[in-house]
Amino acid sequence: MNFNEIKVIYPDAQLTSLPLENSHYISFAYENQWIQFKLKHKTKSEIELLKLIFTSNKSNVPSIASKWQHFLFNGTELPSVVLTNEFRIIQFTILKKDSYFETKTWLRAFKSMFSNTEEVFFINEFSGLLIQKKSDERLTLDEISGIIQTLDDDFSIKTIFYIGQFWPINKQFKIVFKEEQFIFEKQKNKGKNLLSLSNVALQHYTSEALEKSVLMHTLKKNYSNQPELKELILAMWHSQGNISLAAKSLYVHRNTLQYRIDRFYDTSGLSLRNMNDLLLCYLIIF
Repeated sequence: MNFNEIKVIYPDAQLTSLPLENSHYISFAYENQWIQFKLKHKTKSEIELLKLIFTSNKSNVPSIASKWQHFLFNGTELPSVVLTNEFRIIQFTILKKDSYFETKTWLRAFKSMFSNTEEVFFINEFSGLLIQKKSDERLTLDEISGIIQTLDDDFSIKTIFYIGQFWPINKQFKIVFKEEQFIFEKQKNKGKNLLSLSNVALQHYTSEALEKSVLMHTLKKNYSNQPELKELILAMWHSQGNISLAAKSLYVHRNTLQYRIDRFYDTSGLSLRNMNDLLLCYLIIF
């Protein structure tokens, strides 16, 4: 049944390149696109019939993107050839775009930046996933950050990404993906444009305990109005306590930084040269 024939029966039917994330519509993969039907005035039997037609019709076999989408969100299985590999999911959200933004062009450009990409697709108007197969050729987070900045500049947009871990396709894969989605949702408004488990785990998994702690709230209150202190602690944290690297990142002389560290120790009793004290200070400023 072609689309014109469907349109005669259901005048409200429409084709789109992406499924509509809207409670007023029901969506199905259709000839490498998505066909949408309004739920209004449709009986339960009609909805079941549509599901039967569009999930069993072999002519509507979804694209690879749809296969991954159906696997992650609808419980279908992946081809057996995929199951022998490890994959990671890179989540992305476009925070800012204009009316000239071309979705397909951006997707092609983004996909070309990564080797062994299975597929990249949107799951709603602003957010999507890139599925990458594990290989020996892997970009560092700094390299990925450079790619993101270049694409943002080229397309005049602002994006944020979460770089997932590589996992085998097993019973845990979708459970782990759900947790990665949860982490991304919780952390994506914290000011960073590139997230990974390693750079958000500490904040994410300690946040609940910190929120309940009167002691930590008291410490935060004591230091929250000192932006220079936050800058100092972050510099030492990112350099893992290396004073020379921290001084370089702050554009100050090493002796100047040592003076600031000593002055903070005199007032707080916490030494930023000590990794345990530095960790505590890092938790205080977040």
